[in-house]
Parts: sequence; structure tokens; C-alpha cells
Amino acid sequence: MSLRVDIRHPGTPASVPFQTAMGTVVSRDVRLEAGGILMQEVARVMEAEGCESGVIVLDGMAMGPYRYVGPDRSTDGIHAAWYSALRAGEAARIQAGTAIVGRRDGDWWLHAHAVWDEVGCGARAGHLLPDEVTLSEGANVTLHAFTGGVFDVSLNEETQFPVFHPTGGQDSGNAVIAKVNPHHDISACILQIASDAGFRSARVFGVGSLIGAEFTDGSTAMISSISEVFVMQNAYVDSGEITLPMYCVDPEAGHFSGPLAPGKSPVCVTFELLMIEDPPGQA
Repeated sequence: MSLRVDIRHPGTPASVPFQTAMGTVVSRDVRLEAGGILMQEVARVMEAEGCESGVIVLDGMAMGPYRYVGPDRSTDGIHAAWYSALRAGEAARIQAGTAIVGRRDGDWWLHAHAVWDEVGCGARAGHLLPDEVTLSEGANVTLHAFTGGVFDVSLNEETQFPVFHPTGGQDSGNAVIAKVNPHHDISACILQIASDAGFRSARVFGVGSLIGAEFTDGSTAMISSISEVFVMQNAYVDSGEITLPMYCVDPEAGHFSGPLAPGKSPVCVTFELLMIEDPPGQA
């Protein structure tokens, strides 16, 4: 297991811990067709729904062949972290996963982290390459369709990574998209985003990377400074308290999961979030 090290990004740190855009979410089930490429199928669905960004829950999706990368140390002398060599599989089913959907150079793009069972190989996890994932079966998945703002890819000055940044936004709505900047604790930022939006309670979805992770249920901590992670189902904020189940993979392909301990996990490169307000009485 890798030891936590000091993460130093090449650019000037952002002046704020996060950026947000408020809008409206409508949640519905959508169909991704067998034999399609993940990015193409998601683009088709997004066009059909007429939304601007969103989150797709990938739980249960069958895929293969597919390619992905894991987290790794950078060797270019510039970035604080990088990606592993390309990895591939032939037949797998996703246990849990999340795709943040937005735009890159005007076209649809997505950022997906997941854990899956590869036939004959057990559990794997990492960053799926959306143009190189084939759906081996049709999948009914949940889309949280967001309007009022856009997740748009642009070069981040601090990290020198092209990542999603929220743009646009409206004065009111039932949801917020957000990007949390490096070295800010993810739990504290989620609580502040909810408070700023006026959400007493909200569901939380997200994908990103963390500098270490400790869990409240006694699960083994991830002590790596470099990781790929995603927020698992049933994450929520309620009355200033947070429940944040997280799945993490480190550069040695170690898997870690559990309810994240607040104050213990700053963001490494980026963390993209969708928060959906719960109506009164439904928290």
C-alpha cells in the first residue's frame, strides 16, 4: 500500500473551495441499447431528454469489451498524479458506478468511475473510457437530467487537467452541480454547498479523487494520496449532517469503501458533484 505524500499541483490554487451552478433536475429511467458504445448511447439519451448535463447511475450495466485506466503517479514532472497504463476486459457487470455527463468542445462527454465484476477475474475498479466501452446487454439506468447549467470541460489552471467545471446557473431550483477544488475536504464542501443552496436535505452523487480516505465503520483506510473514487448510493445531507459512502481504488489496485469520515479526505485533483434537494418530509 502506498503511503500518503504531499500533493503539489503545478498551477496557482483556486481562490475558492468550489464552484457551483443551480438548476433543476428531473429523474427518470432511460434505456441504453445492447451493442452500443457507452458514449454514443449516453449522447443519444441526453439529446432525447433535452437536458444540459446530468448524472447517470450505472449500477447493473453489463459491458464488454471495454477499456479503462486506474490512478497512478505522474512521471512527466508537471502533474501531481496521472493515469495507469491502458487496461482492458472482455465481459463484466458493474456493481456500482456513476457517470457525470456534460460537454467537451461542444459535444457530449462523460466522466465515469465504477466497480465491476470481470468474468473469471473478480472485482476491478477505475475510470472507464466512454468511447471504448461496449454495452454487452441493454441496460435500464437512472438519469438525473439537469437543466439551468452545464458541466463543461476546460483546462484547470491549478492542476493542468482538462476537467468538468460548472457554468451558467439560475437563481433557484432543486439541484446544484459543483466542482470541488484540490486540498479542500470533500465532506465539508458538500455541507457548505447544501447550506449555500438552502437545501436542508439533499441526495449526493459524485466522481473524483481524494488524498486518503478514512471510514466511520472501521473499514480499512486508504492512505494513498492518489486515487479514483465515486460516491455510492444512499449518500445524503440532512440538517447539517452528512452520510457519504465512498468507493476508492489506489495505484496498487487496492479497493476501499465505507462511509467517509468527515474532515479526513481532501480532494486530490477534482471532485464533481450533483446534489438534489429532497422535498420537505422526504429526507
